[in-house]
Formats: sequence, C-alpha cells, structure tokens
Amino acid sequence: MAVLVTGATGFVGSWLVRELLKRGEEVRVLHRPSSSLEELQGLNFVSRLGDVTDLDSLRDAVIGVDTVFHLAGVVGYSRAMRRLMEDVNVGGTKKVLEAMQQTPRPKLVYMSSVVAVGASYDRTVLNENSPFNVHSLDLGYFETKKAAEDLVLDACRRGRVEAVILNPSTIYGAGDAKKGSRKTQVKVAQGKFPFYTTGGVSIVSVHDVVAAILRAREAGRIGERYILSGDNITIEALFKKIAAIAGVKSPSIHLPNLVVRAIGKVGDGLEAVGKKGPINTENAWTSTLFHWFDHTKARRELGFKPRPADEALRESVEWMREHGYLN
Repeated sequence: MAVLVTGATGFVGSWLVRELLKRGEEVRVLHRPSSSLEELQGLNFVSRLGDVTDLDSLRDAVIGVDTVFHLAGVVGYSRAMRRLMEDVNVGGTKKVLEAMQQTPRPKLVYMSSVVAVGASYDRTVLNENSPFNVHSLDLGYFETKKAAEDLVLDACRRGRVEAVILNPSTIYGAGDAKKGSRKTQVKVAQGKFPFYTTGGVSIVSVHDVVAAILRAREAGRIGERYILSGDNITIEALFKKIAAIAGVKSPSIHLPNLVVRAIGKVGDGLEAVGKKGPINTENAWTSTLFHWFDHTKARRELGFKPRPADEALRESVEWMREHGYLN
C-alpha cells in the first residue's frame, strides 16, 4: 500500500517524505503544478498533481492509499491572509476527509498545531485537555487550525475516518530558515534584531516531530490529540540562544506588552490602507503570549523524547551559516 503526504514540499513535510522513503514505503506527494520541488529533489516519490482545495484531485490521489499524512496548511498572522487560511486549513481538511470516504478503513495522521490548543497570558503550561482560551483575540491561524482539528475529531466520532491528531510546538532544524514565519529568528542570528518581547515558546526538533508522526500511525489512539513540544523558554532566552550559537550580540531592548500591542494597532491601520507596518495586532498578541506546553501524553503513549532546545537551534543556525544566511 502507498501513503499520501500533503504539504510535502514544506519544511516538515520534506523531512517526513525522506524518512518514509528510507523505510521503503511508496510515497505519493500531492502538489500543485506551480509548487517548487526543490526540497524533494533526487527523491523517488510518486508525483500527484492537485491541491487540498480540489476534491477531484484528492479523490484520485487517495485511491489505494493506506495512510494519509495531512500536513498541508497556511500559516499567517494578518487579516489579509484569513480567507486563504479558511480555504486551505479548514476547507482543505474538510475535502481531505471527504476524499478519504472512498478508501477502506481510512487512516489519517493530521498535523494540527499547538495553536489549536491555545496559549496562556501568563506562564501556565497547557496540555491536551486545556480549554481553548483565545477565541476573544480572533487570531486567524489559531481559529482556522482549531476549526480544522474539530472537523477531524467530529469525523472520528462519526466513524468516518480513523485519525490521530498531532499538535507540534515551534519546530526547528536544518532548513527552517526558509519558512516565512522564521524571518525574525534569521535577523536575530544575523545580529540585526535588537528587540525581544515578554512571551514564551516551546522548542522541538524536526527530527523528533517526524519520529512522532511515524509512531502515531502505529501507536496513536484514534480520535486523540498529542502535543509534541520540547523545552519551554522565554522569547528572551530563545533569542539569546540563537545569538550565542551564531556568535552575534543578542537582542537587548525589552518591549513591554502595551508597547508591542500599540505598535500592532498602528500596523493594522497601515494595512487597512494597503501599506505594511512593522507588525499588526495578530503578530503583537502572538509574540506576547506564552506558548508553553506539556508533552507527557505523547511521551507516555508514543515514546516521544524531545531533544534539548539547544540542539535543535544549533542545527537551525548551522544550516543558515552553511547556506549564506549569516554572511
């Protein structure tokens, strides 16, 4: 039987495809005709042209497939990207579930995110049972990933699909600098970003996430979600670690939450007239919340053992250095 990977041209997806091929599996990759396959160059995968928003191409791609690894998604922190995230994150997941109805005993490993779990306004560490507490902020990425996850859970309850949900935190490793959401960290590694905020993040290595994805297919309980997180650290500590590895001065100017959110409102105003500000309200809130999580459930049921944050960050920065980002 073959497996299908959506989002295979992305950072985590390309790592997953490599590992699946190492295991001798037939890997189908769903991608648009315009997609860059640079990350998959030289790999022996089966190309399937299509899109998660196109039901016909999905139906064709899942024929004869044993497992669908659904990683495709859009990460965005602006009002302008809300419609696209609704179409891909929510609509695309809905179509994946619909397409899988034609396969016998369909198995789905769905890559959600910790944003679907929520975030804390202080240093509270969240787990799979924590209530989603950021609805009032109306953050597009958070809302669309939560809505998509709810679709998967509902399909499981109805017996339409056998799915395991994974909620990774901030993923680091070789090649992550290509991600649009990693621009600030690249500037920190270049010594060109002087600020830090009050919030916190949880760092996990791409190697550990991929291992958990594969383990979830075999050992994950149907209809369950598993947080894949690592060391919980502050934004200040994160930037200090990146700067130290890169050998540059770390950011030293602390921006209080009120200042960050005020700048975000200015950015909203600029975006409303077609201009781009330094940040917007969604960026502001995301960078001042604490994204700290407990991975006990994944450790207990999936054997998840995340390596230290320093190791994941070192691999990320060394890749930047080798590929000219720090010159």
